[in-house]
Amino acid sequence: MGFLEQTVKTPLKERYFPTSKSYTTNLFGKRMKFDPPSRLVSNTIYIKVQENGDDAWRTMDAVEILQRGGVGIVPTDTGYGFVTPIDSKTGLERLLRIKGLHQCKKPMSLLCSDLSTINTYCYGISKHLFRILKKNLPGSYTFILPAKTTLPNGIIFDSKGYKHSWKRQTLGVRIPNDPVLRYLQDDLLEKTPLLVSSLPLDEDEGKQLLNCSVDEDASWCKEVDFIIDGGHRPYDGSTVFDMTTNEPELLREGIGKVELSM
Repeated sequence: MGFLEQTVKTPLKERYFPTSKSYTTNLFGKRMKFDPPSRLVSNTIYIKVQENGDDAWRTMDAVEILQRGGVGIVPTDTGYGFVTPIDSKTGLERLLRIKGLHQCKKPMSLLCSDLSTINTYCYGISKHLFRILKKNLPGSYTFILPAKTTLPNGIIFDSKGYKHSWKRQTLGVRIPNDPVLRYLQDDLLEKTPLLVSSLPLDEDEGKQLLNCSVDEDASWCKEVDFIIDGGHRPYDGSTVFDMTTNEPELLREGIGKVELSM
């Protein structure tokens, strides 16, 4: 039985979750009523892989879905997260609605495969900063850098639920050191950048909400296209540094060491 599967109130049948109906969500902040954006599959696909990634080839079922702009859940070295391709506007909209984010400019981080990808969407990377990135990535870090115009616009929902685009000035970039994610993104997806947002936390226990129940008032499981269960992952978050100045500025302490390798 998988790590995610263990917390399911209603047993999984044939590794799928039931189709959802219209509902309201309050995962984050104020409740927002909406008709859930359409999934790309009839039932959410559940993929169980080994923690060390030895059978990460099983994630092939998620590749076509992501190539079509879908939304799924993947393991990282700092916990599980919702992901969608960087150029998927419908995927980004679905992700924001699933998490109930509205009337705010939510800056999603970007999962990258290499420094070349980071350079595609960010500028201002001096030789000094490049050395820092090279020595600390892959790793449990998010580095905030100035965003290039090549970065697609974000989406914000107003009080009436209408969506608008907004241009980001900065971008948080990551290259997680997770064996399952690395195989999926580097080999199967051919280094496709993925927008990521972490799963919510249980307010009482401080743990990620991995409860894939069929609770129609709160469940996000039936709104994603796939879930990759890679077993236990830490959920303390990445260590975040602002790299828009001459020297790195620590914004949040997480799993990554606060003393960067220089």
